[in-house]
Amino acid sequence: MDFRLDDSLVDAGIDTVVVGIAKHVDPQAVLPVAFLEKKQAMEQWALQCEVEEVAESAVVTGYTDLLQKVGRSVKKNPPTILALIRNIQHRGSLPQINSIIDIYNVECLKSFLAIGGHDLDKIEGPIEFTISQREDLFLPILSSEKHVAPTDPVYRDQKGVLAWLDVRDSDLYKFEETTKNALFVIQGNQETTVEMRLEALERIHKDLASCMPDLQFEKFLVTRNGVKPVS
Repeated sequence: MDFRLDDSLVDAGIDTVVVGIAKHVDPQAVLPVAFLEKKQAMEQWALQCEVEEVAESAVVTGYTDLLQKVGRSVKKNPPTILALIRNIQHRGSLPQINSIIDIYNVECLKSFLAIGGHDLDKIEGPIEFTISQREDLFLPILSSEKHVAPTDPVYRDQKGVLAWLDVRDSDLYKFEETTKNALFVIQGNQETTVEMRLEALERIHKDLASCMPDLQFEKFLVTRNGVKPVS
């Protein structure tokens, strides 16, 4: 899988994208007790927290600053962590979807990071991280088609847009019950260090490995100079 970081996104403040590739995943894996306890603790925190306080954190401010910088409404396109907390508070619980998504949703609650998750086998590389620089269309999961403006940050493959504004993932690359291989993307913002994002990705790795014995996991840093594996 080839990755490219365009200068337009670097100019917007994102000079390194953290990527994970997980092979031999199992969306129906039984989550261990230790993870379920962590999930319950994060769910209780989300139910009791003040969304406004979370919105004022440095990580979330970094996302809102980027949205405002490209002229997008934060109210209409809230950072992932704010949308997830509001969903949990509305439902009264953290939605249970499948083991892969449950694991990175818990990590989102812990780190406040937006984490893209995609079925690797649906992707036709290379993947380009960029400001769109053209009109486009995007189909989010559980929503209707969206217009992509030339100023919107996206990442895309040869078929289309995988993620838009770092707040929505595409329905065309979503995880299915039959998913075998996964791609995780943490673009971050000017307030999120590479180390912080790698630590989040490593927690996802460990949680996946705890219930998927055949898992193979690789981490990469994508910069304007190329792709660097992380041991």
